[in-house]
Amino acid sequence: MVPTNMLNNARLTVSDQPPYDALQSFVRENHIALKGSGKGNLEGLVFGVKDVFKILGSTYSNGHPEWLQTNGPDDFTSSIVTKTLSAGADLVGKTICDELCYSISGENWNYGSPINPHDPRRFTGGSSSGTGAATAGGLVDFAYGSDCLGSVRVPASYNGVLGIRPTYGRVANDGEAPYCESMDVLGYVARNSDVFRRVSKEVLGNDSKKVTFNRLLIADDCFDSINKDVVEALQPAVNHLKQHFEVVENIKVSPNGLEEWTEIFRIIQGYEVWESYGGWVRKYRPNLSSGPKERLEWASTITMSEYKEALNKRQAVIERVKDILPEGTLLCLPTAASVAPLRSSSLEEINATRAQSTKLLCISPLSGTPQVTLPLVKQHEVPLGISLIGAHDCDLQLAEFAADLVDSYSNANHKILGR
Repeated sequence: MVPTNMLNNARLTVSDQPPYDALQSFVRENHIALKGSGKGNLEGLVFGVKDVFKILGSTYSNGHPEWLQTNGPDDFTSSIVTKTLSAGADLVGKTICDELCYSISGENWNYGSPINPHDPRRFTGGSSSGTGAATAGGLVDFAYGSDCLGSVRVPASYNGVLGIRPTYGRVANDGEAPYCESMDVLGYVARNSDVFRRVSKEVLGNDSKKVTFNRLLIADDCFDSINKDVVEALQPAVNHLKQHFEVVENIKVSPNGLEEWTEIFRIIQGYEVWESYGGWVRKYRPNLSSGPKERLEWASTITMSEYKEALNKRQAVIERVKDILPEGTLLCLPTAASVAPLRSSSLEEINATRAQSTKLLCISPLSGTPQVTLPLVKQHEVPLGISLIGAHDCDLQLAEFAADLVDSYSNANHKILGR
């Protein structure tokens, strides 16, 4: 049993002192907190922001102390922060992220790794690790992160909260640390469906047209990419989703295999990440932990011709996803390959899980489509996320539909249990 105080921490308040939170999810050296307007759609809520966004009066660290030391104070406040403050919510701090955001485990050897409130023995997921932990543990009502290869979606899955990676370009991410320009987006997580709806309305704005979700595709190749016990654990969630569509079909998402899409993603991401960090790495020779160091060293070897070839191949991915996801159709797939791995797992186990998860997580960024993670089921008594991907720019309706599905699943379970 998880101690209830791990999941039900007292909400943080605005303070000029950094929080000593039990989940170790907030930064200390560059802490900043700001009162909101106190009026608007988000009145009464508190939020956190991943430590990759500029906030005037602070300096973002990008998950590395040497980045903090070698970059000047933030010269403006990211528009998402300004917008959220204006809508009435209070900012209570910046949340810890993985080192240079080049990981999905949730580890940070410099600042410490946030604690998964469902099971402290397990990883939190990254790179928006503090964002996921703080929200799941009740320290904040919602929190912002950024997502390229699952940096919001994985923490949402591992920590049992609602999370969304919006359509590429849908939400302004000005003031965000440079990373992967063609695929990185601003995303967010929320502790419950009501807050998720409120934040979604504020952040996403209205969709350009009304959509009725009436067709569900089950991504067979995605489910085949993970272990059978995980597929079995997800089945109650899949069964629940099926009940809300007029048409349910099975499909193979990638005609030539998800491994091909994974490689396309890795090359594009690696090249663009090195474009963002290469100059800084060469100039300052920062002390990097093994995972990010190895990935950056590999990224530095990608040639422009390899990058351009991957961009050309990506067009086929975009067209394929566009073809299978017309208006009103959603794609169902696992969010990640498993529940949050144990911190004691071997490197081989961690790498195997990462490889499996990459097959699932690359679809949305390659195609630029919105993906929402729903916290419906558990395995080994910890959360296991299920995802829905929609067509471009149906984001608000997708978010609201996901919130409704979470509520209906919860209500159905309460009736079964006689509560």
